[in-house]
Amino acid sequence: MRLRLVLIASLMAPGVASADLLTQAIDKAAPPAPASTLLAWAGPAKATSLPELLQIAIQQSPALATARLDIEIAAAQIEQTWGRNDWFVGVQANGSWSESGVVSGVTAGSSQRLDVGGELAKPLSTGGRIGVRVSTAYTKSESTLFDSKFWSDNVALTFSQPLLRGRGSAIFNANEQRARLSRDARVLARRQAALDLVQNIVSAYWDLVLAQRQIAITDASLALARERLRITQIGAAGGKVANAEIPAVEQIIATREEEVLGSELAVIDRSIALRRAVNLNIAPGDLALRVDGELDARDQGWSMSPLLERAYAASPQLAQLDKQEAGSTIEIAVSENGLLPQLDLDLTFGPTGVDTTFGGAAKNLVKFGELSATGSLTFSQSLGQHDVRGRSKELRLGREKVRVTALDVRAQIAQALVRAVAQIELAKRRVALSQRAIDLATENIRIETDRFNLGKSTNFDVLNRVEEQRQAELRKAQALVDWHKAETVVQALTGDLLPAFGINVE
Repeated sequence: MRLRLVLIASLMAPGVASADLLTQAIDKAAPPAPASTLLAWAGPAKATSLPELLQIAIQQSPALATARLDIEIAAAQIEQTWGRNDWFVGVQANGSWSESGVVSGVTAGSSQRLDVGGELAKPLSTGGRIGVRVSTAYTKSESTLFDSKFWSDNVALTFSQPLLRGRGSAIFNANEQRARLSRDARVLARRQAALDLVQNIVSAYWDLVLAQRQIAITDASLALARERLRITQIGAAGGKVANAEIPAVEQIIATREEEVLGSELAVIDRSIALRRAVNLNIAPGDLALRVDGELDARDQGWSMSPLLERAYAASPQLAQLDKQEAGSTIEIAVSENGLLPQLDLDLTFGPTGVDTTFGGAAKNLVKFGELSATGSLTFSQSLGQHDVRGRSKELRLGREKVRVTALDVRAQIAQALVRAVAQIELAKRRVALSQRAIDLATENIRIETDRFNLGKSTNFDVLNRVEEQRQAELRKAQALVDWHKAETVVQALTGDLLPAFGINVE
């Protein structure tokens, strides 16, 4: 209603061209009031903004929630690898008893034995192991020939160390390094998911802005045609205009009404698409959205060389491939360590106490009266090693494949960035050309209106000029939206998109 009052008041003002009325009406009509038939059917349009939509999306996105859980799972997997630094405590007890019975009328004898031992050990970052082993043993034997009973206590320092295969901190820490690379890759995957989410929402947002703008432009043109019909009917009633001029205007009105319905359907459709992207409720009476995006754009003077370097540095995909390559390097080192022969050193050293009583054995132990040491060196090596060599070759080829993929991703980033910048440059020129077409259409409408007033033109000709201006307005709106969407692509590639909206998912 406000739009129609503006049009009527403007038409009554002397010296105002019809083209100016259309531009004024468009400016005053955006965003459209939800009083049209199809929008009224969809229910009240919910007013919102892009920052509000993005905040809701970040909080409710299933993809980001899943990615966050993946990161927490990876952190738990890192914690699992810390078990290699744990102290180990072990206790063991063994007992035996035997009774030989009677052989040829002679009692052969019986024996009893009890062993109790414990160990405290810790792995070493060199791949070895150090520990302390404590044990006590009680032995009792009885027979017709002799009886014996004694306790044996032992404390020993144990040390084992691989000298070739399995030696070194790189092998010892390999599992944690793998887990950390996996966690870093999942952090990058979450960042990529956030970029995809925000980019999709921003694109859907500008699609809705464009649909609203299209309604405003078409509805303004429709209101202008209706006002022209009213004026034509007054002129025909006064005998100044032929009645044949009325059907031409009515035809244009019918066409515009159909186009308004199509534009309203586009608003509903794009509102639903935006709701789906944000994960908002979609239900009867809860469909349409209303946003207040301004269709203006600023020329930021994009320079390709700095943009490409920033895009390469900010790319989560390239960073993920770097993590994959680092993981492959770790796997290669671990695998090729298996080519070395197995040469393991085991040492044991400590005192031993023996006596017929437990206390006596313990006393002899602390006196260090009897010391014992043992050592062993174990060597083994497979002659062919085809499994290890084949595995190493497979891993090296896999790492080379990752490098080839990285080169392809860099080319894809460059292609996408160049295309987006080219689209921005194209949109700038389209906006300038559309504005020129609008200005020329304004002048043509004024000329055609003067010709109509002189009886040298028809309403059909005047409204065709108005339609030309409407199409130019639509093309300008489309070019501005394309400009915004291309800028979003550039921001996503260079890593500026999330900070631009204050979003941090690290």
